[in-house]
Amino acid sequence: MFSNYVALPFVLLSLVFLYLAWDVDSDYAFWIMPSVVMSAIVYIFSPQINWWWYNRNPPELSPGLRTLLERFSMFYNRLDAAGKLKFRQRTALFTMGSDWEPMAWPEETIPPDVQTVIAAQAVMLTLHKDKFLFEQFEKIIVYPAPFSTPEFPFDHASELYAEDGCLLFSGRQVLTAFMQPLSWYNVALHEYARVYERAYPLAPWPTFSDESIWEQLQEISGMPRAHVESVIGLPGTEPLPVAIHHYFTFPEAFEKVLPEVHAVLDGIFLS
Repeated sequence: MFSNYVALPFVLLSLVFLYLAWDVDSDYAFWIMPSVVMSAIVYIFSPQINWWWYNRNPPELSPGLRTLLERFSMFYNRLDAAGKLKFRQRTALFTMGSDWEPMAWPEETIPPDVQTVIAAQAVMLTLHKDKFLFEQFEKIIVYPAPFSTPEFPFDHASELYAEDGCLLFSGRQVLTAFMQPLSWYNVALHEYARVYERAYPLAPWPTFSDESIWEQLQEISGMPRAHVESVIGLPGTEPLPVAIHHYFTFPEAFEKVLPEVHAVLDGIFLS
């Protein structure tokens, strides 16, 4: 991390003055404290320092994670070379800028491919925005499989818990949808669509008052409402996040079936 390089001179100075105070003159001990204080300040503010540096010098995804996008992300593969670079860098930055919490993983770590796939869903939504982090929902809790919570005491694959500003996902469902985007509903994209809606409440979001919207969404995707709700694991799904999911996953079919809604979403996500 960049903050380690910033702290290194102060750590070395502390050691040098310690040596001088011990072997040469005890007066050198006075200079140990400023170096220690500066090292501590760098340590305390290391997340901000690292973010400042990497936001100006964006990191790249590892070759393996880049291959993952190239193999399975239809959105990524539709971008030009500059767009692909921006997408990869923002995915890496989003991963760094999020607060990840593993739950029930064997080694108590979330695999990098799961983190990357989740981050990529958020980056799709904000690729054309200067601000691409969702500061109100930086905490991401990931289970390896469907999970239960106090709010929903039965197995489900995703959840938005606004009170604590966190999102919860089943890694299994997220990876399955990423690798089978045309046949499996992506719960990570679904929840980030809900977060995006909250982040931009004044956007001209389409309203779906007609129940026929579910038939149109199924016509676009081949995914009936029952499939969507069974993958998420929660009943009562609203049509808007599903429409946003289909807008990104099935762009040609979406424009054909819902051209007016497609134009509205273009204005929201491409501006």
